[in-house]
Amino acid sequence: MVRKGLQDELLRIQDELGKTIVFVTHDIDEAIKLGTMVAVLREGGRLAQYAPPAELLSGPADAFVEDFLGADRGIRRLSFFPSAGLELTSDAVVPAGTPAARIPAVEAPYLLVTGPDGRPLGWAEREELTAGDVPADRLLPYGRPFVPGADSLRAALDCAVLSPTGWAVAVDGDGRVTGVVSQQTIGEAIRAAHTAGRTDGEKVAG
Repeated sequence: MVRKGLQDELLRIQDELGKTIVFVTHDIDEAIKLGTMVAVLREGGRLAQYAPPAELLSGPADAFVEDFLGADRGIRRLSFFPSAGLELTSDAVVPAGTPAARIPAVEAPYLLVTGPDGRPLGWAEREELTAGDVPADRLLPYGRPFVPGADSLRAALDCAVLSPTGWAVAVDGDGRVTGVVSQQTIGEAIRAAHTAGRTDGEKVAG
């Protein structure tokens, strides 16, 4: 968490000063987050590839660069696709204390329960909710939410994968729920983004 904070602060300072910064790291995730251009060096300091992060991930110059980027470079590449276009649903979101008759009949196995302030409390099975309020200690954790537009598809996918229900929770800048999205829907958005990236170029998420 401290390292992430330092990275964010470096980006803030660079944006404020508008100066070129040369940052040396062995962490490819750090290089991709901080760099507008990334240089990959071979042993002996010989340049293997110099390119923007998105281009580096989508088109490694050779086997050395590809190996350096790692087997999960496709996941890293998702950092450059925005989550703003994800199709969210609010049908699977219910405020705590909603009467049984007003619990939505949706196909999702779990519903996200929110508090009076609209913030997420946790997941509950629909059958449990129709039987009455579910105690907070029986709700499944909602995991880490993401902010559509501000976060990338990689962040949204991570939220869904880590969720016990397989659904990611989307919130606004104040932490209020704006909807939920399934792994399947995120997967469809990823496939569409890769297709668009091959034809129109990749767009960097904010």
